[in-house]
Amino acid sequence: KSNNNELPSPIVLRKSLKNYYDNNIIYAKHHINPACRNAIAILRSYKKNNNGKLKIIKAKRLAMRIDSELIRIDNNKLRITIRPNEYEYIDIVDKNRKYNEYSKYKISEVLLTDNKVCITFIIGSLNKPLINNNIIGFDLNFKTIDYTIIKDNEIVETNTIDTSDIAKTQRDYARKRTKIQRHIKNPEKRNRKLKESRHRQRNIIRDKLQKLTTKIVNDNSDKTFVFEDLTNIKKQGRKNKNNRNNKNNNEDSKASNKNNKSKRFRTDINTWPYRLFQRFIDYKSKNKTLYVNPEGTSSECPVCGEKLKHPIWKISECSNCGVNFNRNRLSSLSISVRGLYLCGTPFTVSGSSSWYSMRNNYLYHPDHVIIEDSNDCKKYVHNNA
Repeated sequence: KSNNNELPSPIVLRKSLKNYYDNNIIYAKHHINPACRNAIAILRSYKKNNNGKLKIIKAKRLAMRIDSELIRIDNNKLRITIRPNEYEYIDIVDKNRKYNEYSKYKISEVLLTDNKVCITFIIGSLNKPLINNNIIGFDLNFKTIDYTIIKDNEIVETNTIDTSDIAKTQRDYARKRTKIQRHIKNPEKRNRKLKESRHRQRNIIRDKLQKLTTKIVNDNSDKTFVFEDLTNIKKQGRKNKNNRNNKNNNEDSKASNKNNKSKRFRTDINTWPYRLFQRFIDYKSKNKTLYVNPEGTSSECPVCGEKLKHPIWKISECSNCGVNFNRNRLSSLSISVRGLYLCGTPFTVSGSSSWYSMRNNYLYHPDHVIIEDSNDCKKYVHNNA
């Protein structure tokens, strides 16, 4: 009732129960976290399997999860905190052939049932090495992924990976869901079809990113990966709610429209799977992954430090250098340079001879190319440009 007739999230439930739990429950405080997660998971499953109706639930199987803060392995025994300074010890059966390897890592969670205890570990959570002389920086965009490799203070390679098929998949499924909402009148059938569409889209995107990141990590296993820290980037996809209130005031409405992005941009940025790509790379790479401040990577020239202008989205125009650079590739260079600073090995592009040998790879080239036939000197336009 307090959540508009909807099931709350585990966090909302935990916040509402915290005072009651602290004053009335004598167990350790961390036990409330898995209790709330389990409660919401049970209710969601029950509601889904009972046509949205909620009734009193009977526990058919006893099980509980325990947070890692309440668990410790001590002398091949699992120590579980029940109350402050009160513990329960369970013998660990280490017959699993991978237990000795996994036990080196951090414990994630423990599942207790009526007949067994399951321990999960976060593999790869040990300190990963930092390769400070071999950096690969990525600039993530909606349709492309641009990267620059700097090795031993020299720019070795820059390239672009086409990811337009991922953006196309998202837009195709968005159009399918729009048709489903318009043409299917039966609510149950419509909801079922919408869930199927979202599930298929999620599986396709994850599959493509899994294959892409596996190939990237295998080809660059000896490098430190550097990304932009895009934690709050999706806030730009929120629609400005003040527009309706500012219709009468022309000046205020113009100012608010500048901050309010187009519908196409909001759709793209809200479905942009950048964090999934970063997480796959971080998980699969044997080396440490760095995250740099994204501010200014597209507005400051990494060669001379001059402020860049953007006549169109794809061009970075530097008045000091006097040339037009490819915006995305130049951003990847800035990200790589900032990654070197985090490694403690500053890199000055303008003072390195490698910049002049790789400079042409960063120049802007139009999408269309005019081809001239030497026989009849007729000009043909490529790609319908």
